[in-house]
Amino acid sequence: MMDKQLTILLIGRILTNFADSFYMIATIWYVKTLTDSPLLVGLTSAIAILPVTIQFLYGPMIDRFSKKAILYMAMFGQGLLVTVISILYYADFLWLPLLYIMMFLALSLSECSYPVESALIERLAPREKLTKVNSIFSFSYQTLDIICDAVSGILIAFVGLGVIYISNSLLLIMIGLMFLMYLKVPKSNKEMEKSTLGFFKQYREDFKDGFLVVKSRQRLLSIVFGFVVMNLLATMGLAMLPVISDTSMEYGFWLTAMSIGTLSGTILSSKVEKFPLNRVLPAVALWSGIFWLLTFLFNETQFVPYVFFALSWLGIGILSIFIQTMIQVNLPREHVGIGFAFISSLLGSLSPLGYFLGGVIGEQTSGLFLLMLSGTGYMFFTVYFLMNPRLKTIKQSLSVSFED
Repeated sequence: MMDKQLTILLIGRILTNFADSFYMIATIWYVKTLTDSPLLVGLTSAIAILPVTIQFLYGPMIDRFSKKAILYMAMFGQGLLVTVISILYYADFLWLPLLYIMMFLALSLSECSYPVESALIERLAPREKLTKVNSIFSFSYQTLDIICDAVSGILIAFVGLGVIYISNSLLLIMIGLMFLMYLKVPKSNKEMEKSTLGFFKQYREDFKDGFLVVKSRQRLLSIVFGFVVMNLLATMGLAMLPVISDTSMEYGFWLTAMSIGTLSGTILSSKVEKFPLNRVLPAVALWSGIFWLLTFLFNETQFVPYVFFALSWLGIGILSIFIQTMIQVNLPREHVGIGFAFISSLLGSLSPLGYFLGGVIGEQTSGLFLLMLSGTGYMFFTVYFLMNPRLKTIKQSLSVSFED
């Protein structure tokens, strides 16, 4: 049984993920049908992922201020912004640049909740159960993602984009109310400190302190940089999934394969967490790369590509749980919030560029070529890990810090 507050946090995360997924898929498909341009589809995906790169700006506030207040204010703000998108859509005034601005602001609020939740998980869950709790969180909302991705194309076709926008705006406001009324979390030492500095001076001091802590984690950063390049190549290909899809339902099948694979990976992550990291990380990355390439080598075969794509994302699901747990385990408790924000920004730093480059290159080549190219990123990570002297000697298992 999980702690009651962890359960409330989990319910909020599931519902938030549900809302984010639906209105993101709706927006991408709206741009696809409105313009039929690979460049603008890639740009839409780039703008959607851009908020990840500014998570480091939230870091000092996450550790210093009430995590509960940050969560419910983020949900209320996101809900109001999606409400505005809904009104503009129904008024037939959803100008594309304006949609991009509203989507960026809404997803920026959504992104600030991730480092807050990661810091709360680390505080509320015993260290020996961190991998399991992270897996439960990921498993739960990935299960809902499968349902969401599987029916997204059907819902877009039958209920329309406007209904999706307005229903998700109401859902986000309800999540904010749930956090406001029921979430009770312990205060960190930094929250209880009486600061003699003004807001901006204290922010600058906390920012500098957090930056130095993260900078000192050299092995962790070496792994993160490998993930950054892997993500860059992967996102270049993912930008092409709507382009190679003839219908919204086909696009939904690709998203469903991703979700089923990721879900399977989160389940298996606790089964392989005891293996040394210098064995499991390169092996899992190699697995993902092989099945990613097989997906698009057999793209003309019925259903087989979706199976291979799911198998590739099984490995990616394991990697995502591992990187989240490594961050929690290898950072000091009082710096988990800001550290997670900094490292999340690093992890997503080149993803917007990847989506944008995917759109640009996709205009000149083909979506299938880009998707094949993107699978090589996982091969790169395997070679990089095995050749890096800092990484190939990490014999600790996942729950043991390798930075101590």
